Amino acid sequence: MNILTIFAGRQANLEILIKYLKKALDMKILDEVHLWNNTRTIKDEEYIKTITNLKRSSSAIDSTYIEIKPTIYKNYFELDIQGSNDIHIKISNGLEEYEIVLGGWSNTKSVIRHNNLQVCELLNNTIADTSCMNTFGIVIIQNILHILKNNEVILSHPIVDKYEIKHVYFKTGNGCIGNIVYKTHTNTGFYLMDTCVKSWENYYKHYDCDTYKDSIILKCDDDIVFIDVSKLPRFIEYIKNTDCDLVFANTINNGVSAYIQQNIFNLIPKELMDLEYPEGGWYGSLWKNGKKAENLHNYFINNYAKFLDYNYNNTCIHIPTRYSINFFGYKGSNWHKIKDCYVDDEYNLTVAFVHDRNFKNIFYSDMYVSHLSFFKQIETHIDIPDLIKKYTILYTTMENDGRFKGDFYNTP
Repeated sequence: MNILTIFAGRQANLEILIKYLKKALDMKILDEVHLWNNTRTIKDEEYIKTITNLKRSSSAIDSTYIEIKPTIYKNYFELDIQGSNDIHIKISNGLEEYEIVLGGWSNTKSVIRHNNLQVCELLNNTIADTSCMNTFGIVIIQNILHILKNNEVILSHPIVDKYEIKHVYFKTGNGCIGNIVYKTHTNTGFYLMDTCVKSWENYYKHYDCDTYKDSIILKCDDDIVFIDVSKLPRFIEYIKNTDCDLVFANTINNGVSAYIQQNIFNLIPKELMDLEYPEGGWYGSLWKNGKKAENLHNYFINNYAKFLDYNYNNTCIHIPTRYSINFFGYKGSNWHKIKDCYVDDEYNLTVAFVHDRNFKNIFYSDMYVSHLSFFKQIETHIDIPDLIKKYTILYTTMENDGRFKGDFYNTP
């Protein structure tokens, strides 16, 4: 699988990014998009829940129900679930609620509750299972609610007459990390990865498993506001076939990338601005200057064809210094090498691991993305609303120019 992952995120930025990712999903370039819930406001968290399907549920102690939209047919739906304990499913017809707890009380008991009152229980310590996915079916037949595990009924209870399942909610509790899969026709390809705490640790540990060993995983900042989708297949193919470690996209508003764009490929006029290689790959005049970054964005927006159509002759450049990890790709089979980088991921991935683990990180010239801003640029008054408006228009321009066609660049 080809999976793009995001530390999500701010709604205003994501609304542009999602356009490109939906296009990449529709073109079968990406198989899944994972949005990791690292939001900082309730409004942003609620937004990412509206554009995704829950795939990973977690809680330190308890958690909040998240509405999911499995395909419901004749009052029946299925959820494939992997989790050690305290799996909660709630159904509602808009008036009456039934809550199903699977493997509660340290996986010793499962119950059904009606409007918060327990009405049925099963004493069994094997219902929840962390070793594999199990299929749980929820069905109402002749006013009886049945709970099935792998096609065998484990709980049944009479239910309100003519009850129709209209809403389904899911959560896990008491430290359980739950993985969930279900059929749906909503937000196809977009998945919510909920976190115990807002940190990077959950993310980096998650992909170190057999499930993703044959995948290519792309890490994308939530403020990537442009992706050259038609070049994305080549970028992914390069990652598959390289012996190198991180593969960086050619990034607008990235200090090292900007230096290469100006001084190696002559794409940014010196009279517009002078772009040095940041000392050690870090900070630099572009990073700290909002107006300089704004001018660079505007130059790219107004001259995007110059950048995208340049003949890079398959140039890839070894990056031995720090590099801002706005957009990179890595093999799932090698993920074990970076699962412990989360304390300071950028420093570890581009400095410490280069020195201590012989990482070889590569700049891939022929696939562009645009990174909106660094915090210092915001402090120095980069005009974010204006740039978001312009990048939104650029998406439409790209579409009208036919640059989302799969064969635009003779891509495989």
